[in-house]
Amino acid sequence: RSPYAHAIIKSIDASAATDLEGVVAVITGEDVKDVGGVPCAATDFPNVQVPHHPVLATGKVRFVGEPVAAIVATKRYTAHDAVDLVEVDYDPLEAVASGEAALKDDAVKIHDTDTNLAFTWDLEGGDVEGALKSADRVVKERFVHQRLAPNPIEPRGVAADYNAGDDQLTLWSSTQIPHILRTQIGLMLGIPENRVRVIAPEVGGGFGCKLNVYAEEAVLGFLARKLRRPVKWMEGRRESFLHTIHGRDQVGDVEVAVQNDGTITALKYTVVADMGAYYQLLSPAIPTLTGLMLCGCYRFKNVAMHLRAAFTNKMATDAYRGAGRPEATYMVERIVDCVADELGVDPLEIRRKNFIA
Repeated sequence: RSPYAHAIIKSIDASAATDLEGVVAVITGEDVKDVGGVPCAATDFPNVQVPHHPVLATGKVRFVGEPVAAIVATKRYTAHDAVDLVEVDYDPLEAVASGEAALKDDAVKIHDTDTNLAFTWDLEGGDVEGALKSADRVVKERFVHQRLAPNPIEPRGVAADYNAGDDQLTLWSSTQIPHILRTQIGLMLGIPENRVRVIAPEVGGGFGCKLNVYAEEAVLGFLARKLRRPVKWMEGRRESFLHTIHGRDQVGDVEVAVQNDGTITALKYTVVADMGAYYQLLSPAIPTLTGLMLCGCYRFKNVAMHLRAAFTNKMATDAYRGAGRPEATYMVERIVDCVADELGVDPLEIRRKNFIA
């Protein structure tokens, strides 16, 4: 896996690893260039960019932990030893580590595009600007929903077996979405769906992070077919931090229009969401769910959310524990407290004033 957040891959020399006793195969991005990219099923947004997401990096790495090569060995520790023998010549590039920084004009570009803007999304109801202008007070606050790692007790695992006689690929994966995985693996590997079987054993905790299609699942399916023998991969804890999806990572500014009696007449949320270097299955949809719960349990008549999503040199964000909605809950409840502070009244009174009856 890449130790760099952003670098050009000048060359990969796997000869020493290939020669190690017990190593069965070493593959790189060139070997899997015909494998379809990691899929995203949520790209219906204005001016959306959808970069190709390779299962093994080719040409460039775009986040720490991006897989560059896969090693198959007869023993786990032999495979680990072989990792140290793979020589990758990287040419490090400047990296961008926050969504707001990525959207600046002079920011380094993650993909071969003119901008790091992944997409925009706007949701508005009522006359928000009019309510802000006519308010007795406007309360403002900045919110940081920090990036986090889901970190299930049991990390991910994949096993694959290919029966050449029946042309049947069987994949065992600690997935929350076996049916979607079956469809997508068939598409990625060019196998008819009725020749793919996915078995989801006990998942071992998911919280949304295993509601995804990952590069490793396609790589294992590819290797099982190529080698004509079963292969297995178990994620280590460090790998889990690096290459299982992350959650949250929104930074935004809130403005609320308030009357002196405590009535909140409008809420406006302007936010940047960090997508990471690539999308995973539902990445673009997650911050929009924040907008769909923006009012919480309050009767705000005028509401707006203006979202800009950015590519950065980090692992993708995706669904984790409520999938965009905890951000809305935290934001709206905190801003109600801020209104109470501004007016010098009990936060309970502000809530009673504005609750849906």
